[in-house]
Amino acid sequence: MSLSGLGHWLSVPALAAAAAGAGDDPAARVRLAGAVLVLMVLPAVFLAPLAGLAAARLDGRLLLTAADALRFALVLLVPLVDLTPWTLAAAFLVALLALPWSAVADAAVPELVDEERLPRARRAALRAVYGTAPVAAVLYAVLAVIARTADLADLPLFAAAAVFLGAAVSVVLLRELPAGTAPRAAQWPPLLLFRGAPVPGGLFPAVAAAVLACAAIAAVAVGHAREMGGGDAGFGAILVGLTVGLAFGIFLGPRVLGPFSRRRLLALAVVAAALLLVVVALARDLVVAAFVTSFVGVAAGMAWSTAAGLAGAAADAAQDAAAAASARLRAVALVTGLVAVAALPPAAGALGDHELGSAYELAGTGAVLLIVAVLALAAGLVAFRRLDDRRGIPLLPDLRAALRGEVYTPPEQGAAEAAPRNRGVFIAFEGGEGAGKTTQARLAAIWLRDHGYDVVTTHEPGATKIGMRLRAMLLDKQNTGLSARAETLLYAADRADHVANVIRPALERGAIVVSDRYVDSSLAYQGYGRGQPVDEIARINAWATGGLVPDLTVLLEVPAETGLGRLASPADRMESEPRDFHERVREGFRELADADPDRYLVVDASLPQQEISRIVQDRIREILPDPVPAGTEDVTSTFPAITDV
Repeated sequence: MSLSGLGHWLSVPALAAAAAGAGDDPAARVRLAGAVLVLMVLPAVFLAPLAGLAAARLDGRLLLTAADALRFALVLLVPLVDLTPWTLAAAFLVALLALPWSAVADAAVPELVDEERLPRARRAALRAVYGTAPVAAVLYAVLAVIARTADLADLPLFAAAAVFLGAAVSVVLLRELPAGTAPRAAQWPPLLLFRGAPVPGGLFPAVAAAVLACAAIAAVAVGHAREMGGGDAGFGAILVGLTVGLAFGIFLGPRVLGPFSRRRLLALAVVAAALLLVVVALARDLVVAAFVTSFVGVAAGMAWSTAAGLAGAAADAAQDAAAAASARLRAVALVTGLVAVAALPPAAGALGDHELGSAYELAGTGAVLLIVAVLALAAGLVAFRRLDDRRGIPLLPDLRAALRGEVYTPPEQGAAEAAPRNRGVFIAFEGGEGAGKTTQARLAAIWLRDHGYDVVTTHEPGATKIGMRLRAMLLDKQNTGLSARAETLLYAADRADHVANVIRPALERGAIVVSDRYVDSSLAYQGYGRGQPVDEIARINAWATGGLVPDLTVLLEVPAETGLGRLASPADRMESEPRDFHERVREGFRELADADPDRYLVVDASLPQQEISRIVQDRIREILPDPVPAGTEDVTSTFPAITDV
């Protein structure tokens, strides 16, 4: 796999440079190199399912040997035929013949290792293929320098052909290649953009922006390097910076700034990649361009690895769900890369060179990179707004604290945490309509009382006399003119009275409070559902509740259609909202849970009621205090009788 991957990545710049060499002017050279990149991305985007079909029907060793032997012949013939149409056709066929490797490996790897080591084996297989890209870039740069010195322009092509031949021979020499089970059916990447495993909102624009920044550099690198007098060696130097930076960033992503929010890190990495791309676009020195390109790669690599981690965490711990989420992100990357390499080289030629003053000339390739930098910056800011899980926490102090290895705590929150806490526990049940919150809150309270705890059950809105009047206004279907802002403030008013007169007094005496809904309902319904700024709603409610946060929030998840179908009584004003509103609410709850996994317990509400109760009880046990008051045993020398409250 490593040899085949090395040959593939080495053939990409070799074929692109070979095609560009046939161009008559800089714009034509950029377009031809871009055409090679388009043809080498097309099979992965549109023909990936065909590789699975071939791998399921043919002998694996024969398929891989034939694929790499054919790639050897195709690449070897490029300098011998020396025709641009053949170079372009070879690029497409080389990329097409790379697809069987992933399909065969997908089927064979489970037969080579036990189930416990399978995830590590799959990661090793990915590293074997993609980890050779930096090695190939370095090798191409060295070969380009040698080719220029020794007047052997086709040396990188001959080297790529030799590597493919080595890969074919290595497969022949394998003593055994398990057939394994049939490879997993590959889905068409464009379809995965619109359906597939759910991922947190904001992940798509972040990943697309990071990929766009890297693809833009690769798409115009041939022309950009030549504008700076670098030739093919300069092209190789830029690719070295990009690929080595990507590898380093992917390694750093899960390890850097441990206390810092991963969601914030993802958005900031995209913003950093966009700003660094501006420097690459304006650079007139090849060394500076290659050096800064490496940092673009670091930022983009950190963004990719962080996004992959967030997608896997959102999918849940199941391997299949995590793999589906990763496949969806790869689809975003592939489609974005294809659009970039197809559109940017012609755009660079169309923009042309422009004189900026008397001393600076902006090439068409630089202008394209500037445009991409602006787009990536905008996408990064959108992603930050949608992904930020520490709303209300200032960014710079948060970042400075993370650099010191600490988690930033606002002064007012730190004072609240420093204050002595009573042993009361606050548990909130959240979810969409028909999720079963009321039932599970009641069952949890009964279970806690059976274990001797002082339990207060409550709900929102309407747990106080004032709250009942507010509830009547909020849920009455006749109140059709109520604005979204007014609705938000009314819920906050109900919550302020609720906390002051029910929840906080109970907690102060050491009781366990079980509430059906709390602040997160406002964030989900009035924020995500109504489309209002979630951070503003969070600040309003933080003031209304004095910053009181549940010790545990149980989120019961159910599709909106299923939940609404469970409602027996006539629908109130909120329940009567259209289905897409309730779907936005559901997605909002999930984003809130993803942002604070330590506080949340997410439960599939379609499970049997007893199974849900068992899951909830197991989680509640982790936060329960001792039901026997301190000092009781010292006085009585025995356990007191526990009575129902």
